[in-house]
Amino acid sequence: MQSLRRQLPAGVSIGISGDACAADGLNAGCAVWYSVCGGLFPNVAQEIVAAARRGEAQRATAISARLEPLWMLFRKYGGSLRVTAAAATILGMCAEDCLPRPLLPLSPEAFSEIAETLRPSEP
Repeated sequence: MQSLRRQLPAGVSIGISGDACAADGLNAGCAVWYSVCGGLFPNVAQEIVAAARRGEAQRATAISARLEPLWMLFRKYGGSLRVTAAAATILGMCAEDCLPRPLLPLSPEAFSEIAETLRPSEP
């Protein structure tokens, strides 16, 4: 990270955008996390950031590991956008058809799987 910083202008921040690897990036010294899931689950996202900033790398990683069922859905359905949109719908935050075209919502089966993943313990 230090080598990369030396090559960049002072005003450029180094961040991570993959939610599933955010704890690793923050623990490695990324200044910011460009999160998708942080909009739905701000408390747990803030816990990860705070732990990493305090130098508690194992804690940040452990908190992220609690979200592994969500990360698995991101991998299964090709990324975070449609899974997060489905989760927002399930949580009553938006309509099912909230994505701009040409993006389409996930299948009813995927919605069921996401709902089941969120049910036991919302992050």
